[in-house]
Amino acid sequence: MAGVRGEIPNLPVADLLTRYAREVSAGKKGARWEIVRLKALGRDMVAQVRLRALDAPHVSDWQRRRLQAVSAASVRRERNLLNHVFEIARKEWRWLRKNPFEGIRRPKDGKARKRIATPAELERLTARASQKLARVIAFAVETGMRAGEIAALTRVEGRVAYVADSKNDEAREVPLSAAAIEAWQGGIDLTAGSISGLFARLCDEVGIEGLTFHDLRRTAIVRLARKIDPLELAKMVGHHDLKMTLNVYYQIDAEAVAAKL
Repeated sequence: MAGVRGEIPNLPVADLLTRYAREVSAGKKGARWEIVRLKALGRDMVAQVRLRALDAPHVSDWQRRRLQAVSAASVRRERNLLNHVFEIARKEWRWLRKNPFEGIRRPKDGKARKRIATPAELERLTARASQKLARVIAFAVETGMRAGEIAALTRVEGRVAYVADSKNDEAREVPLSAAAIEAWQGGIDLTAGSISGLFARLCDEVGIEGLTFHDLRRTAIVRLARKIDPLELAKMVGHHDLKMTLNVYYQIDAEAVAAKL
């Protein structure tokens, strides 16, 4: 802690994240999501930076790393959380003299990603991946679950996976195919960060460009859209807005529709 009144404590950012989770997040409606995100931030290298040294380059590097792993929209949500952590630390706890995000541009709104993995790419990835990562890839493609949801999953009964920690802080039940059940055998002993990192390295090794682990969720949903009803699909993957499911993932074949008329 600070040795002199008004002095910034000589603590790592990780301690700030822990205090915020305990004193601020715990009282919010979205506490579960925030605490999960704060724990993930605590595993990032920015968490090891001392508060006395924390400055714009540290959070800029964090933002750049996250943009390589997830969408700009996801980074903006995480940045909003981290920015509020720093503001509370500055205004209320006097653990910072300034917010390191000051002057750092927010990621721009980009076009919605449409990248999906082709069957040939999936074959190359699973052929080169470790047994553990290959099972994660197969499970993601069969269920459309996010890396964080897969890493946090502990309850699978019969042909249903019970997701407790999701992006929208709502539990849901995910029906499982035979292939998903086979991939799940033994559980998934990897963190969300490890899954994304290992997948990125695997793509580099096999020469696949522009594909992230989160793109496997899109790959899965596009495939599932050919098999199940839009309402069932929206519930399965956790979409609140059916327009998103219809506009993004259902690609109507006009010729096929005409044949029904």
